[in-house]
Amino acid sequence: MKRFNRTLIVTACLSLFAASGGVEAQTAKSAFDATALPSLAAMQQATPFQNNNGYAPPPGYTGPLFSLNHDWPKFAKSQVGPPPWRKAINNGRINIHNAEAYANALKEAVAPNARKLILDYAHWDAAKAGWYNEPWLGSLRDAIHGTYQAGVFGDDSFPGTGLKVKFQTNVLTYYDPMAALTLRSFWGADAMTPALNTRSSQFMEDAIIVKAAVFSSTDKDQPRDWWPVLKGAAEWPMMIPINSHKKPPDEPTLWTGYVAQFDIIVKDRASSPDTGWVFMTLVYDADAPGKDAWDKMVPLGVQWGNDEAAGADPKKLVENWNNPKAPKYSTQTLGWGDRLSGPNDGARNNIAFGGKSYKNYPDSSCMSCHSTAEWNTTKNRMMSFLLPSYYAEIKDPDKDPGFKTCNEQGKEGQGDAYSYICSPVPGSAEWMKWFKNRKGDVAMDPGSFATDFDEVFSFKALKLWYTATNPQKKPAPQLKLLSRPGAPMEYNQYTGAPLPSDDK
Repeated sequence: MKRFNRTLIVTACLSLFAASGGVEAQTAKSAFDATALPSLAAMQQATPFQNNNGYAPPPGYTGPLFSLNHDWPKFAKSQVGPPPWRKAINNGRINIHNAEAYANALKEAVAPNARKLILDYAHWDAAKAGWYNEPWLGSLRDAIHGTYQAGVFGDDSFPGTGLKVKFQTNVLTYYDPMAALTLRSFWGADAMTPALNTRSSQFMEDAIIVKAAVFSSTDKDQPRDWWPVLKGAAEWPMMIPINSHKKPPDEPTLWTGYVAQFDIIVKDRASSPDTGWVFMTLVYDADAPGKDAWDKMVPLGVQWGNDEAAGADPKKLVENWNNPKAPKYSTQTLGWGDRLSGPNDGARNNIAFGGKSYKNYPDSSCMSCHSTAEWNTTKNRMMSFLLPSYYAEIKDPDKDPGFKTCNEQGKEGQGDAYSYICSPVPGSAEWMKWFKNRKGDVAMDPGSFATDFDEVFSFKALKLWYTATNPQKKPAPQLKLLSRPGAPMEYNQYTGAPLPSDDK
């Protein structure tokens, strides 16, 4: 049985394994001998630059493997003149009338690297491309593409689209050279002693961060062709559980997913002075023109502010543009008041307020979620949750998520029946804390430092760093939200929202 050294670097030719019209489900054992992915022991034993979680592909796999690019630059070339996305809007401020031109220019700017990553992985070289990765996520990463688990969704989220199965999502993030400067300034060369302050976590102007989201079936009998909207989408083999939310969870397996979403965010204080960032989401459109799957990745929308004045009225949005031509399925997951949120992003959740519960309620957006990016060095946690909620102390890291949970009757409590987020009333002052414009150096809560809209820092990497390095060997207080599959209460690993029993 093939075992991985956690720092193994391997390159080879890409090979997709087809059997009976789909990728054959082949299980490999873990170098950690874990029964769930990831185990607490695996997180505590992690090293900052390990490539994967230790689950090797089966012997028949001869394709390339993920290699973490952590040779973060000390210097980066400054842009000579305005970048193309700024030129596309005549160097003015972005607005709902010019956002489409901005989006097209931004997509074109990342196209050479994105197309090779998505469509030609056999020849993908992150170091040559100048795209870099964040540290400390190795215990979560699959061995082939370096993805880590995110959400799980069913047809209740996408009615009328022909979805035949429940599916789960995995994501992968890269930083361009300008963004990677901040990885070095924050983490240092060895990522063991991060500079836990606002200044070190701020991104340079024109920094770009991208994230691919891959959707895969949780039905072992239907590995492909389970959703018509993804016909022709790029396919990625991954080493992941077919269904990570079973009890006990599936072992990681060679399994295929579709690249269905691609997010691009850029630090652009000139175009977006109120927040300093522009967020864009591309989604796969099977009916779009183009020669390949990258061409068929179309803008779902662009967001550059939280539209505090708009409330829940989509017609009043002035800091958000949604593409009227975006495919139907992608519009079904827009957030509060139709603010930008992609199918992977988990902006609709089961929440409770006013003594009642609501399923699949829009309670977030791309920018509102990312505006919570902060870290408290005294409590070693984010003080505010990613979604509108009420703070709760964490007495038992295995039981307490750090926010209040409610049951279907809207009553606060804990346990498997309490799978609703206790939420402020939508539009209330407490709710609007998540929908205010703040710059990336302004923390959401006093006593915390801001991480400039980067949730990988605050929601994942810092939790994993603390768990692996603190002398007491304690799990980070909110490590529970990076749920170990099969636990009594599980959480969306992208947003941290509780997963109701019918989503498992």
